[in-house]
Amino acid sequence: MPKYKDEQWLREQYLENDGTQEEIASECGVSDSTIHRWRDRFGIDKTHPAQFGIQTDGYEQWKCEAGTGKADTVTVHRLLATLKIDDLSELDGKEVHQKSGEWHNTIGNIEVLTSEEHSQRHARGGTSQQSSN
Repeated sequence: MPKYKDEQWLREQYLENDGTQEEIASECGVSDSTIHRWRDRFGIDKTHPAQFGIQTDGYEQWKCEAGTGKADTVTVHRLLATLKIDDLSELDGKEVHQKSGEWHNTIGNIEVLTSEEHSQRHARGGTSQQSSN
């Protein structure tokens, strides 16, 4: 019987050893989706709390992995922008600008702009900061 079909082994690899779905699949010589199916069959779910961090370019971000083996991240200023709109689709293709030109994450310091408007703000203001995340 393949190792991944052993509930105890799979649970140990995934939860106790903090292995990723990809690592376990590679070790077993199967696809990620095979491991995912067996995790579902056994009810093995790993969720991590959201983690705060700072990107190498200085932007604050939140990162969360919802048990899929892949993390989603969002910058804080972009997260704040969701409070200024009625529907998330309003952010599609838009950039979030920090008006002060600094990493000052307050609702009053951000605005949602098109790429062209964002470029114009930086050209006029002379700030070097870009915030398209």
